[in-house]
Amino acid sequence: MIADIEVRDAGRKGLGVFALRPFRKGEFIFRRRHRRIVANARIPSLSREDRRHLCELDYTRSAILLPPGCYLNHSCEPNAMRSGVKVFAWTRIGAGDEITIDYRLNAFGGERWKCGCGSRSCAGEITADFFSLSPEKQRQYLRFAPRFIQREHRRRSA
Repeated sequence: MIADIEVRDAGRKGLGVFALRPFRKGEFIFRRRHRRIVANARIPSLSREDRRHLCELDYTRSAILLPPGCYLNHSCEPNAMRSGVKVFAWTRIGAGDEITIDYRLNAFGGERWKCGCGSRSCAGEITADFFSLSPEKQRQYLRFAPRFIQREHRRRSA
C-alpha cells in the first residue's frame, strides 16, 4: 500500500493517480510494478485491459503494469517522471493534483492517438515516439529514458 497517493476518477481519462500530499520537485513518489513481461509480437493476443497498461521495455518486450502505476495518465506537460521503475516529481505537485507522466519517454514506432491532457502545450494528438519530441524536450528527458532509447539517440546524433 502506498499511503501518499490514491487512484480515483480522472474524468474523461478514466482512472488517474492523485497526490494525497504535496511533493517537492525531485522527490520520490512510488515504484511502478509489473505483472509480467511479454514479447511485443504477442501484444495483439493480450486482453484489451492488458494492452491499455503496457510499458515498452525495449524494441521487443513490454511490461504489463500493475496499479497504481498503470493508472498514471499522459500529459504533454507532465508533473512526474519515471526512471526505470521509480516515479518522482518532475515539478512541484500539490495535494490533490493528478500525477502525470509523458508517455513518449520510452515510446517508439510512431503510433498516433488523440490526447486529452488539457495542458497549454497540448496539440490534441500524440505521436508515441521519443523522437517525435522537440530536440529541447529530448535533451530534458534523455537521462530518464530507457537505455534502448538512449542508445538510439546516440546513434541518430552521431
